[in-house]
Amino acid sequence: MPKQEAITLYEEIVDRINFVEFKVLNEIAFSICFETGCRAIDSYFIAAAKLTNSILITGDKFMVENAKKVGIKAYYLIEEFNDLMKKIPE
Repeated sequence: MPKQEAITLYEEIVDRINFVEFKVLNEIAFSICFETGCRAIDSYFIAAAKLTNSILITGDKFMVENAKKVGIKAYYLIEEFNDLMKKIPE
């Protein structure tokens, strides 16, 4: 791939990424762990959804249950795929 093409591709990708400050994410994740009793790694995904006001989509039913406990819209992809697709605009 030519250098300029790689730079353009990189810039397009980076423009679509939302970076979050780790300290803030860590504090929210820690709070979520205590509130829900969820696994530490799950708390980071839930915290990221909370911090970015996003919907959490996962194949982990336990993570969905914990996300909902802290007010995050979350979908268990295996069982809720059709419901989720109705909410995504075309």
